[in-house]
Amino acid sequence: MSSPADLVLKISECLGGLSTRSLIYAVADIYARSYLGEIDEEKILEIIAQNLAGVLGTTPSGAKKLITEACGPKPAEAAAPTLTTASVGAEKAPTLAHLVNRHVPIDAPPRAKLEVIKRLNLPTDALGEYKHKISARGEGELHVKTAVTTIRTYYPGASTVDVDLVRTALAFSRRRASGQPISDSDIYIREYAHVVDKPVYVALDVSGSMKEYMGGATKLKIAKDAIARYIKQMAELRGNVSLTLFNADADYMWTPHPAHRYLKEMLEILRYVYSMGGTEIASALELLHADAARSHVVIISDGRTNDPEKVLQLAKKFRRIHTVAAERSRLLKQIAKITGGKYRELNPTLDLLSLHT
Repeated sequence: MSSPADLVLKISECLGGLSTRSLIYAVADIYARSYLGEIDEEKILEIIAQNLAGVLGTTPSGAKKLITEACGPKPAEAAAPTLTTASVGAEKAPTLAHLVNRHVPIDAPPRAKLEVIKRLNLPTDALGEYKHKISARGEGELHVKTAVTTIRTYYPGASTVDVDLVRTALAFSRRRASGQPISDSDIYIREYAHVVDKPVYVALDVSGSMKEYMGGATKLKIAKDAIARYIKQMAELRGNVSLTLFNADADYMWTPHPAHRYLKEMLEILRYVYSMGGTEIASALELLHADAARSHVVIISDGRTNDPEKVLQLAKKFRRIHTVAAERSRLLKQIAKITGGKYRELNPTLDLLSLHT
C-alpha cells in the first residue's frame, strides 16, 4: 500500500466497514503526528487502533489485535508519510505541553512557553469571540476576597448592598441637623476589587476523539473557547490559573500563574492546542494529585478513557472536581458526585465560572 489512507480503507474492508468520520480522524492523526516527528510502520498501526478503538468498542490494544487478526500482516507493509520534520521522543502522541516542556521548565511562565511554541511553527486555531460578566462577590467556593477600592456617591444602577451605611448615616444626620433635604449625593457606595486567593486547575482532554464535531465546531474548539472566556473572567478576579493537557499522558501547559498578568499569552497559547492520541483521564488526576491540587479542579473531556475504575479510585483522593462533558458521560457524572463537584455538558455558551457558584 502506498499511503496511510489506503491502509485505513483496507482495514475498513477487513472489518466489514467503519464510519467515514472515524476513518478521516485516523488519517488526520497519522499525518499530524508525522508532522510533529518521525513515525514508523508499527506506529501507524498503533495510531489507527487508537482512533478506531471507540468505534470497535474496545481498548486501543484490543483494537490493534482485532485489526491484526482481521487484516493479517498487511498493515505493517504501509510506508510512513513523508511529512517528517524532527523527532519528538518517546511519547506515543505528544501534546503541545509535552513538546514545549522539552525546551523550558514545566513551571516556566506562559510568556516563555509561547516563545517556544512560535519557534515550533505549529498551526493555530482562531478562538471564538466571547463576552463575560463578573456578577458574584463574597466568600464562595473560589474564596473570592473583596477589597474596597473607592467610595463614591450614589449613581443610577448601583446596588443597595454596596451602600456604605456608616458614611451614609453620617451624611443624613448632617442634613437633618442643618434642616436641608436629603438627596442621592448623600448616599455613599463602596466599589470593590475582586480577588480569587486559590489557584484553579483546568485539565483539558486533547485526545483524538476531541476532533469530533458538535454542531458546527469540534469538541476541542468549543472547549478552548469556553476556557478562553474563563481565563478572561479569572483575570478580572486576579486569580491564578493552571492548564493541563492530557491524552494517554498528561503534562502542564502552564502551572498556576496570574491570569491578569499573562492573559494575552494564555489566550494565544490556546490557539495552538491540538488533539490526537488515546485518552487516559487517570494521567491528569495523577499529575494534579502529585502536586497537591486536590480542589478547584475542572476537567473537560468526552469521558472516554481506558481505565474508568482507576479514574474513580483516584477521584476519591480529591476534595472537589468539577467535570464538563463533551458528550454525555456517566463516568464524569460519577467523578463530580464523588468529590462534591458539579457536572455540566459542553456547549458554545457554557460559563465555566458558574461551576464555582
